[in-house]
Amino acid sequence: MSGSPSASSISKRTQALLLSALVFPGSGHFLLGRKARGCLFLVPALVALLIVLRQIMARLDQIMAQIDSGALPLDVQLIAEKVDALSANDGPAMTVAVAVLVVCWLASIIDIFLIKP
Repeated sequence: MSGSPSASSISKRTQALLLSALVFPGSGHFLLGRKARGCLFLVPALVALLIVLRQIMARLDQIMAQIDSGALPLDVQLIAEKVDALSANDGPAMTVAVAVLVVCWLASIIDIFLIKP
């Protein structure tokens, strides 16, 4: 029978690889029963994601306060410029958090790929 493979015909390792690649770093390790190893990727990635989201929410609060006060008009171009200006002042915490998130994501995928079946 030709066509796309069903979910049952996809190996557990491939499913784990897809989980870690498309859902969240380390999530595929849990499918393979490697919970401790999954936490090595999941926990730092989750902390990094929370730092990034906190920074984004703080930036959003600043912009919303300026819009509410009338200091920033409701103009998409001006708001985008303000976001860019605030992004330039993110500092090292945001850079490190994004780097940790990316490294955890890639390392999680590579680790599953290298796990012996």
